[in-house]
Amino acid sequence: MSFSFDNFYEANRRILIWLILIGLLWQLRDFFGLIFITFVLTFIATPLVHFGRNKLKLPHRASLVLVYIFFLLVLGSFFRYVTPSVVGEATRFIGNFHEVQTKVMELERDVFGKYPGIERSLYGYVRSTMDENNLKAIDRALSLYRLTLNLPPPDQLDEKNPADVTDSERAELRKYHDKEAELLINFLLTTQLDKVKEELPKLIKYLYQATGTMLLALLFSFLILFDSIRLGGLMKSLHDSRLKDFYQETAQPVIRFAYVVGRAIQAQAMIACVNTLLTLIGLMVLGIPSVALLSLIVFVCSFIPVLGVFISTAPMVLVALNTGGLTLAIAVVAMITIIHIIEAYGLNPLIYGKHLKLNPVLVLIILLIAYHSFGLWGMILGVPVAYYFIHEVFGVPLWDKHRLQPSVAGLKPPDAEIHPDQVG
Repeated sequence: MSFSFDNFYEANRRILIWLILIGLLWQLRDFFGLIFITFVLTFIATPLVHFGRNKLKLPHRASLVLVYIFFLLVLGSFFRYVTPSVVGEATRFIGNFHEVQTKVMELERDVFGKYPGIERSLYGYVRSTMDENNLKAIDRALSLYRLTLNLPPPDQLDEKNPADVTDSERAELRKYHDKEAELLINFLLTTQLDKVKEELPKLIKYLYQATGTMLLALLFSFLILFDSIRLGGLMKSLHDSRLKDFYQETAQPVIRFAYVVGRAIQAQAMIACVNTLLTLIGLMVLGIPSVALLSLIVFVCSFIPVLGVFISTAPMVLVALNTGGLTLAIAVVAMITIIHIIEAYGLNPLIYGKHLKLNPVLVLIILLIAYHSFGLWGMILGVPVAYYFIHEVFGVPLWDKHRLQPSVAGLKPPDAEIHPDQVG
């Protein structure tokens, strides 16, 4: 029996179509960020445009233009006011570097004075993080300093009975440990400062790339909504073209998946609002200045899973260091840690579970596995992808008795057919 391509295609049509779609997505992986941000902006802009058209009685395109002017103003204001503030705080921190070292030394003396048992353990940990060359340099400096103090070698001093150690030897030994702490703290701070200076050009490069991506996404989403009716008709016409099989197989699943991702974005927006409110309260309690600016940074960065926490924490720690010293900076880090724990183990499972009708425990498991398996994109798309496969592909019933319904005007439910006259 001769091989027939038509028979092979008919028997494996679904597998071939989805392999082609996955291959196309893989080829476009470098543009995935642009595609995703375009989708997010389109999803956010759609209800705003409908609000202007239905409530304010504006023409569709006039409402669309106003919405995107608002987007541009928000983006421009962020880079106009937020970025210079962060750069200014970083410059102040670098300028006050020696003052920061002094405050760290004072804190170290206070802590070790109250808890002397942790001193050697902490020194040992810091030494374990250093490379061999730096360790040798610090040990040489300490050996020279020990000679100036006329202290016996460490092994002889350790063999002495504590009762036989004189007061002068204790005082000299305290000076020696203070010198060791100074060298270790100086190494840590200098190393971190060098890392900041090394990463700063990369950060500026990423910032420019992110700005360009955001502007392109704004343009693409604007053009999609501006000509949505014609684009909807063009997509509908694929039903009668040679791509009919491809359209029939992928159109509805892609629409349903886009809808699920949209619901995940709504959930992330709610998490961002709660996270910003908690941070605002914490900053006010701690007495940190510029709370409005810092809260805005937290809100924007809350849409960036995992990395957003570190990005938004950096300016808060810098402001705290420049305002109240290391103690206030540690308090800010502790506050952010508590809020992050609340977000990761409380807000994410509950809010995602409510929006996507998934059990909160399952959401937490999905987030952990997705992050460790796929990193940043796993955190962003892990829950909606898992929802889609669990309920749409495998057909597992929802744990809630109510079916997921759309709450954004203009977005059709997963089972509804999109007609070009209904788009936009």
